[in-house]
Amino acid sequence: MTAASVDATRRGRPRRAETDEAVNAATRRLLAEVGYGDLTVEAVAKLAGVGKPTVYRRHGSKAELVAAALLDELRTANPTAPTSGDVAADARELLGNLATLLSTTDFGRAITEIVSPANREAHLADLFDTIVGQRRELIRSVMRRADEQHRLLATDVETAIDLALGAIYFRHLISHDSLDTAFVTAVVASVIAPKATRRR
Repeated sequence: MTAASVDATRRGRPRRAETDEAVNAATRRLLAEVGYGDLTVEAVAKLAGVGKPTVYRRHGSKAELVAAALLDELRTANPTAPTSGDVAADARELLGNLATLLSTTDFGRAITEIVSPANREAHLADLFDTIVGQRRELIRSVMRRADEQHRLLATDVETAIDLALGAIYFRHLISHDSLDTAFVTAVVASVIAPKATRRR
């Protein structure tokens, strides 16, 4: 919790979920439209229909504002790791939700706009690493189960995560090819075997 949110709580002014949602949505939309460099708190506040102090009570910097908006969308798409009993199906659900998010919402364009600034701004890079780390943990739980069931085709869990996420982000950021269901299914099949196999 930030110092601002602690202070607001002490004054008996709890944060409203609908205000958070409006601020996050406005941030993603503007980030997708104008990029990180031209995004301002004033513009976010205006689009969200709130005052600038409302935004600053929630986020101490533009980097924190952007990170919160992106993480909120990721959590909405994949709040928890699925546990259907089939690790391949679980992986397809997680990666499929991510692919849909990247290809059909403001999040996809917003994440494109944040990659370059994150390479230049240390604070933003740290926040971006936190976002990526939390999302990796969801996928990690599925890959670990695949490993325990002797279905992991990659040499280790972390490599499997890199291969799966790398394939999706390469298509989104570099080649701009389709992130359709067939592609997600192929990605999962490249790292998780369809049935238990014994390693030599």
